[in-house]
Amino acid sequence: MTTRRVDLIVLGAGAAGMLCALLAARRGLGVALIDPHFSQPNNLSISGGLFPAAGSRLQRDAGIIDSPQAWLDDLQAFAGDSVNQRIASAVADALPRLTDYLVTTLKAPIHFLADVPGPGHRIARFHSLQPASGRALHAWLRQAVAGETGIDCVTDRGIDATERRDGGYTLHAAGQVFAAPHLMLAGGGFGGNAAMVAQYIPEMRGAQNSGTAHNDGSLINLALGWDATLAGMDGYQGQGHTNPGATTRLGMSLPTLGAVMVNRDGRRFVREDIGPSALAARVLAQPGQVALDLFDAHIEAQLGNHSAYVDARAAGKIISADTLEALAAAAGVPANAIKHTVDQVAGFARGATDPLGRGDFARVLGAPYRASWVTGSLAHTQGGLVTDACGRVLDQRGNAIAGLFAAGGSAAGLSGKGGDGYLPGNGLAQSFGLAWLAVGMITVPASS
Repeated sequence: MTTRRVDLIVLGAGAAGMLCALLAARRGLGVALIDPHFSQPNNLSISGGLFPAAGSRLQRDAGIIDSPQAWLDDLQAFAGDSVNQRIASAVADALPRLTDYLVTTLKAPIHFLADVPGPGHRIARFHSLQPASGRALHAWLRQAVAGETGIDCVTDRGIDATERRDGGYTLHAAGQVFAAPHLMLAGGGFGGNAAMVAQYIPEMRGAQNSGTAHNDGSLINLALGWDATLAGMDGYQGQGHTNPGATTRLGMSLPTLGAVMVNRDGRRFVREDIGPSALAARVLAQPGQVALDLFDAHIEAQLGNHSAYVDARAAGKIISADTLEALAAAAGVPANAIKHTVDQVAGFARGATDPLGRGDFARVLGAPYRASWVTGSLAHTQGGLVTDACGRVLDQRGNAIAGLFAAGGSAAGLSGKGGDGYLPGNGLAQSFGLAWLAVGMITVPASS
């Protein structure tokens, strides 16, 4: 059987894998991009498509003063001692440079989204396509990858074996054999592996998986067989605004704009601005593992650039009513409790102290009203293989394993501490940042 020799094998065609392959091909490397689940949704395609790039040219052109250090300060304040200091500074510095490269060199239709706030971010710093959409960003990357002659794509075919030997890596897939001195593991984590979730994230055992079933942790386990080590395995992105039993969610910005959450009794139970990831476990702790997001038409009018909310609206997941009594009847919660909650929130918005600790309510809610039932779900895991600041996988002794890289769901993320440590945008920030940094280590084509 003929072996095709390339400079880099990339396993996984999500955000990290596609960007890694694209950047490597642009720098003269021969790449094999292999994904057995290529035609199925992945973490990028079902995400909001938002990533922070503090200090990008787009952000500066919009008059926003920001910096990688300011983003790091927000991450530290949010995640505390769970921040992955091995990679955080390098990723923060890489993101604005990567964004400028995407826009100026690759002509990516990336925009700075000044109207998309994020809990935990003191400054508007999200970038994406417009409107923000993981599907659209995924489609653009797929198109860009397809246009690169240096990328050999092997899609929707099972991987028979992956071996590390003779100073490189050999992969057998559907009758083809690829060999390369460098291997990038860019899988989607282990959110679809119930046993691993129960072992590492017991608070999310049995929770709705709003990620993809093929995020099975297999690439993480592959590297463990090569003496790799793990970190941050308790970390995950939760979704506290997921519609029960559905693939839709409301997005992260509702609390920032003034929305509140109540349980089946019509009463608030959490300071809603702790972040959408941290909310997941709090919602799951409520009766029936559900909560009602409560907001109004004024807030809804600000969500046109949020693809997640637009999708939920199109799927019929939003309750609309002209009065609180009608809203309560439609949602099946006590009207007197809903009215009491809205009256309380009006007081908080005018300066009264919230006993739950929330400081900013943005507005006094008013008719017409909107609401949607939500649950807590597991979007994707954040723990994985320990890497250095350039994405090189480290062994049990802290040494880089020759030629082995990881990014995205296969690599340890920017922070752990369960869902509470996930600052919105962390997933794509790590995926894009480590992919950019890793390719910078292997830009010279291997000699034949």
